[in-house]
Amino acid sequence: MYDYMQALKARFSTETLCLEQQAEVVQLHRRLEKRLDRRNQIRLLELVDAEARLRDDVSLESFIAGFRLACGIAHELGATELPYSFRREEEERISKR
Repeated sequence: MYDYMQALKARFSTETLCLEQQAEVVQLHRRLEKRLDRRNQIRLLELVDAEARLRDDVSLESFIAGFRLACGIAHELGATELPYSFRREEEERISKR
């Protein structure tokens, strides 16, 4: 399922947002890398790689959450029972206490 979500994200998600900010980050990274010795350059690359993995994971999780929301909305539109109500759910949760 996780692979399927990655494929859907790749198909429908646009990564062209914030191009100016991405270019600025790359430029700052290069300037900083020039000032560091070899050992600290390796640490910087590890940090950049970890940040990229985190960004990818957060992006995919956000896409999955949106997909689940869309599925829930589609299900509700086709449901014959009462539609979901946050207020009703909260009242039921409080009354159970």
